[in-house]
Amino acid sequence: MSQTLALPQDLHNHEISKGARVTTAWIACLGEPLALVAAADLDAPEPAMHAGGAEANVAAGTAALGTPTAFLGRVGGDAEGRRIVEHLRAHGVATEALEVDATAFTGRYAKTEGVNEAGEPVTTSTYRRAGSAAAAMEPGFLARPAVAAALAGARIVHTSGITAALSPGCAALTRTLLRDRTGVSGTVTFDVNWREQLWPDGDPSLVIELARSADVVLVGADEAERVLGTGSPAAVRALLPEPRTVVVKDGALRAVAIDRAGAEIAVPALAVDVVEPVGAGDSFAAGFLHGLARGEDLRTCLRRGHAGAAATLTVRADFATLPAASLTALLTCDDAAWAAAHVGPAAVRVDGAHLPPPVESRTP
Repeated sequence: MSQTLALPQDLHNHEISKGARVTTAWIACLGEPLALVAAADLDAPEPAMHAGGAEANVAAGTAALGTPTAFLGRVGGDAEGRRIVEHLRAHGVATEALEVDATAFTGRYAKTEGVNEAGEPVTTSTYRRAGSAAAAMEPGFLARPAVAAALAGARIVHTSGITAALSPGCAALTRTLLRDRTGVSGTVTFDVNWREQLWPDGDPSLVIELARSADVVLVGADEAERVLGTGSPAAVRALLPEPRTVVVKDGALRAVAIDRAGAEIAVPALAVDVVEPVGAGDSFAAGFLHGLARGEDLRTCLRRGHAGAAATLTVRADFATLPAASLTALLTCDDAAWAAAHVGPAAVRVDGAHLPPPVESRTP
């Protein structure tokens, strides 16, 4: 049986176009935007770059899909910061609550590609983010006028475990946001986004606390193994009893949404020609939240998540989107056609039709 999370229905006809100014954001994403550079350019003065960072990817993704979205965070007064602002605005993201700190730098990261023992593509990320503009966020940031306005007006407020790991101030900020909910009236969603290098002591207690404080939790089965000691959707749900919905993503197999009563809705992942895996989780979150904001049932939200992840898996940038015809075909096909569908860098195949391929996001 399909389930729908209760959210305002007047968003259905509230769409935006790329580059449009958003006056009322329905999704507010809080976190650290990053500049993605080549490994050799990690310390270069002004390298070629893509915009990245988990919550920034989600914000760009939801806005690109048509949901009015705001980004809340901080960047440095450097070239990377300016280009990130341009990137978000180009995708229709409201940036009034994105602070520019002229005295700080914008975090960077680089990706190194390789293959694992099974011959599957893997990516290693290296960061230059300690002491970044975003790492200076603390609970007082939530009271900034533009930030408070975005939080008060948003129907969904989204953040992740990455933000909590940036600094003690960021840990306090995320705890205040999820636990105290000061000025927040909408649904709070939390992506676990466990990163070993950000938690050198290996202690997941704060991330677990934050997850238990959220309304909707997104977690990969592999992350759940490390954070909770199990990747079983039912066991994860039992260990996180408070959220309204827990979504467990099991890589290339499936995603499962479980409510408080233990009812499960599972949707298999799409077959994909994987080019590079980083960013797929953020694209899943963007698709899922876009559907959630539109009041769609959980099965459709899961399909949207899989479609977004599949698109991003076929490119080297941190996110990609599917052309409207391809996305519509995936969302409206029956279960058999969904199971047989295929997403690749050259085409999307659904129910015998060859449809336009994913479009890679490019930083202006």
